Amino acid sequence: MDMGKKTNIRGRNKKMATKIDVNLGHIQKTLFLPLWGRAMESKKPHPLLFDDLAVKIIDSVNFDFSLMSKNLDDITQIAWIKRSLICDQVIKKFLNHNPKGTIVNIGCGLDTTFERIDNGYLTWYDLDLPDVIELRRKFIKESVRRKFIASSFLEKAWLSEIEIKEKALFITIGILYYFHEQEIKDFIITLINTYPGSELLIDVCSPLGMKIANKKVVESSGLDKKSNLVWGLKNKKDI
Repeated sequence: MDMGKKTNIRGRNKKMATKIDVNLGHIQKTLFLPLWGRAMESKKPHPLLFDDLAVKIIDSVNFDFSLMSKNLDDITQIAWIKRSLICDQVIKKFLNHNPKGTIVNIGCGLDTTFERIDNGYLTWYDLDLPDVIELRRKFIKESVRRKFIASSFLEKAWLSEIEIKEKALFITIGILYYFHEQEIKDFIITLINTYPGSELLIDVCSPLGMKIANKKVVESSGLDKKSNLVWGLKNKKDI
């Protein structure tokens, strides 16, 4: 009797890469916006800015970027790149005069500026809320000249953790417009009183730009309205 042929099929066990879970607050999640922008730019044939770490992070985290890819236009993405390039220029100019200077990146998120501008002598501090710093440690390591501080920038205790060499440059990019004017005013006054003679680099948007950004960027990216911008500046002289 013909019993037929017995076929032995050996399947291959494909090892699936485990995505890193993201447990961030509403405002903290906005860090993925510029990160996504740098990653998308880096994948172009001739990028204005290359950030291989941003690409790695985008591919590694358990976060849905589909709405960003679908709804955000090229102008928005390029704006984040231009902002990074301008920030790099300001820092490099500062380091030309203060090669051993101290730079404090306030609200660092998953920013990778240090990787682009490190001159081998500067001292760098990355400051953000504890949940952000916890995620940051999964991709970026501290070193002798690069330290992490887990704190809100509105607190004052972290200011005593800063060691100033030569001169200090504080940068807070993409952060202040998520806070109220009085909070921002108190922060700037505290910084001036604690480290007189230091420099501060910030970015702002107008009240109209704030409304457009909330609709066209934040909410279109799938982020909650709790992630919306709340502070716009009409005239920079008001600072």
